[in-house]
Amino acid sequence: MKKNMKRQALEEVIVRHTDRIEWHSDRLPGSFDQEDIHDLRVDYKRLRAFLRLLQLEKDAGNLQVPSKLRSLYHHCGKVRDLQLFLVELHALPVAAELPVCISRWKQQLFTYKEETVRAIEEMRFKKMVNNLLKELPRQLRNETIIQFVHQKVAAIHIILLAAEQEDDLHTMRKEIKDLIYNIRIFENDWGIPFPVSGWQSEKALSDMASRLGDFNDQCIAISLLQSGYSANCHEEEKLALQELHNSWQQEKESRQQQLLQQVQLLKLEHTF
Repeated sequence: MKKNMKRQALEEVIVRHTDRIEWHSDRLPGSFDQEDIHDLRVDYKRLRAFLRLLQLEKDAGNLQVPSKLRSLYHHCGKVRDLQLFLVELHALPVAAELPVCISRWKQQLFTYKEETVRAIEEMRFKKMVNNLLKELPRQLRNETIIQFVHQKVAAIHIILLAAEQEDDLHTMRKEIKDLIYNIRIFENDWGIPFPVSGWQSEKALSDMASRLGDFNDQCIAISLLQSGYSANCHEEEKLALQELHNSWQQEKESRQQQLLQQVQLLKLEHTF
């Protein structure tokens, strides 16, 4: 990037991604299509990553994701997690042994959808966008992008020094995704390459984020499974859930060890 990005270009990114979030949120009530939820959350995370980059500009105002938009994102996440979990569960033979628990999870999903609809109804997108635009800096400088990448790469290196827990992998994924979402904004929104490279292979970075995302979904599924047999379900169902939990937990621990080894192979550079 030879020239700094001007304010108008920054505004276009904010407007485009909030428009997409609004479009997907308008489609959700009634259908709650998994693709709409996924796309809404991706646009939210790109917007959030972009705001985190812009926050580093000296003349940036109070650039934060609005609380109502953050609430909508979290409600959509609860729907998505339970939808994916039920799809995975229904694909297993054991599902036939869990009528009471599955019925309760479906009722919980209905409640989550109701809460999401209320969150959508509380959104005031036009007002939210105007408030965000008021806080934008005059420009996005190369120096700021370099600073942002430095911070993210340094954060990942710090995690790698002692990464041994599940939470370390989740934190690393968030740092990597912030980089990837901003790379995508440069490529897709502005049609230009990201001006900084702190890694040998962007594909390797993206592939690692995907594997860490799959691991995160697995961890969420296990926690949802635990919520089933901690409730007052039938003893037969509780035993079936505990058996499935033990199996999933073993798979998770094995994958966790593999990922902890794989992330050490990420080629990230301190200076660029």
